[in-house]
Amino acid sequence: MKNTVFSLLLSCILIWSCTINDKDFQIKSVQSNPTLVAPLASGNLSILDLLKHQDSAHIKIKSDGLVYLSYDQTLDTRDIRNLVTIPTLGNLTTPVSVPAGTYPANPNDYSSTSINRTVDMGIDEKLTEIAFKSGTLSYNMNLVPANSNFLYAVVLSIPEFTSNSTGAGLSQEVSGSGSIALSGYTFKNAMVNKFTLQLTLVVKKNPSPTIIPPGTQLNVAVSMAGMDFTYIRGFFGDQVVSPPAQTIDVQAFGTTFQKGASVSFAQPTINLTVVSDYGVPLTVTFAKLEARKQAGASLTMQTSPSSPIPITAPATLGTSASTSVSITNVKEVIDFAPTQFYYKVSGHINTGLTTGDNFMADTSQMRVKLHVEIPIYGKASNIILADTMDIGLSDVDQAKIDSASLKANVTNELPLDATLQFILTDAKYVFIDSLLTSSQTGIIKGSTVDSNGDLKSPGIFNQLIKLQQDKISKIFKAKKVIIRAKINTSKDAGGAAVDVKFKSKYKIDVKLGLRATLKVNATF
Repeated sequence: MKNTVFSLLLSCILIWSCTINDKDFQIKSVQSNPTLVAPLASGNLSILDLLKHQDSAHIKIKSDGLVYLSYDQTLDTRDIRNLVTIPTLGNLTTPVSVPAGTYPANPNDYSSTSINRTVDMGIDEKLTEIAFKSGTLSYNMNLVPANSNFLYAVVLSIPEFTSNSTGAGLSQEVSGSGSIALSGYTFKNAMVNKFTLQLTLVVKKNPSPTIIPPGTQLNVAVSMAGMDFTYIRGFFGDQVVSPPAQTIDVQAFGTTFQKGASVSFAQPTINLTVVSDYGVPLTVTFAKLEARKQAGASLTMQTSPSSPIPITAPATLGTSASTSVSITNVKEVIDFAPTQFYYKVSGHINTGLTTGDNFMADTSQMRVKLHVEIPIYGKASNIILADTMDIGLSDVDQAKIDSASLKANVTNELPLDATLQFILTDAKYVFIDSLLTSSQTGIIKGSTVDSNGDLKSPGIFNQLIKLQQDKISKIFKAKKVIIRAKINTSKDAGGAAVDVKFKSKYKIDVKLGLRATLKVNATF
């Protein structure tokens, strides 16, 4: 048996040596096409990337993670204190009789004749109380006929002007000419706008006798100017004030949602509050209250109650009262996607009244507070979401690449279907090329949500995308890749868009790789 096997082997060797010559078959080179997978870029996009930097101050997050935009602004109107002015009071010349006769030398001052005069301040409103913040009472005296031997003064008193520190009425002995500051005094009188000017002649001590001829009188001129108040009380009359129009910018609709975008929010709110410091019956009429777009379109905001709106007045000076006004077409207003809210308002005090107990301070105002809250919860379409990533291909030799595909692994937690495009730029963000052709920018399915708009499961995209040869070369020129997604909210089984919630933790996670087939040649 062994001999038989040996004979067969020997025969095979002889046959091989007879049929193959080493000169007929020499290996000069070897070509192979191994596959290389290299990471290209990675990053993620979140709902916060949807909101531009201009909106950052307005971005809020609820306890459940829901992102919302909150806008608050107090629109101060012109105060109505300008409706009440205290006019300059001209020279009020009041003669004070000087009894005729021979005045003996006297060692002490003594009071002589006096006169009381009721003065109307000439205020259009019916004021019973004025706390003076500023103002000057000026006086000037003139004895007719002149008599240098007669020494005199006048006690000038206004009992209705009481000192804020002592509670006593104004009373000063004056002579010649001068002024008295009225700041720190408060006018109080049941007789509206009127006070009593009391002038009492004071005969000053004199070591010499003096003769006063009959008909002698002392003319005392009094004037008041620069009057302003800290607060006033009384009846301010039936008056209207129309301050200039006011605006509030809404950045989200002008920056986040670009031209062509469509949004519909499920639960927006607009609260309008009118705050008044005035103790006066007041109604407010919105001549205009509207949402506006930069292009010029506008939408009227409807209020409840409708204009004119009665405003609650505070009960005491120094306090405020608030009146809530609701916007009844709030969803229509927000879906209109305005860039600005605009309003022009007028205030009417004491409408149809002839008497009343009104008050106001010099700091009193009527303010309109606007609060807008927009939960990012609803439907949206044609919204652009973008972020930038660095490209890292330093370890790959472009010359050895025969063909390549883009390996895209995308996990989408956002309830948004996205059409992706990858834009190549240099280090300074100068455009080089778009990486995908129009036929390759497929849909990345959004996450599924439940009936409350909450996340159920993310959308997954994990595919190889064949790249054109010219695109491959441009990848190596690029330093950055911008992921750009045109997004729309997810749809239900029937194909209809559903209201979905955008929470801060939701993101689109993107991992990009380059799968390349290499050309390898070995020469011997």
